[in-house]
Amino acid sequence: MKALVLSDSHGSFQSIMNAVESEKDISLIIFAGDIQRDADDIAAAYPDIPFEYVLGNNDWYVNDVPYDRLFEFSGKRIFLTHGHRYNVKSGMYTLRQKAHDVKADICIFGHTHSALIRETDGILMLNPGCARYSYAVLNITDSGVNAEIKKL
Repeated sequence: MKALVLSDSHGSFQSIMNAVESEKDISLIIFAGDIQRDADDIAAAYPDIPFEYVLGNNDWYVNDVPYDRLFEFSGKRIFLTHGHRYNVKSGMYTLRQKAHDVKADICIFGHTHSALIRETDGILMLNPGCARYSYAVLNITDSGVNAEIKKL
């Protein structure tokens, strides 16, 4: 199964549309915060694609969406967060520990605006970067997990 992973659009819905339209056969859209008012637009524009998202540090006006979310996708446990509450700009230790504590296979985060794919302690750490410039594709198959950063 294939997921499109984005973060930090900061109101640039056109960038989100460009990413979605660039990929085929998306089973899930995952957004790691700082989505601002784009969440409703994503749900309306792509009603047939499931959508998971969390709040970021610039999403202060929304009350009913969590900052962290743990869910399963294609048999893998995914911990989704924006990252600001785990001080990811100073390093990934705290976030990696949280992902380990919740037994995540994959940890998706944003906030730094810097794309990253790194496996640490058996956990795939994935930051798609800023949605104005990049996104990630996460493929989960019987043979394993593959993540790729793509430029817009």
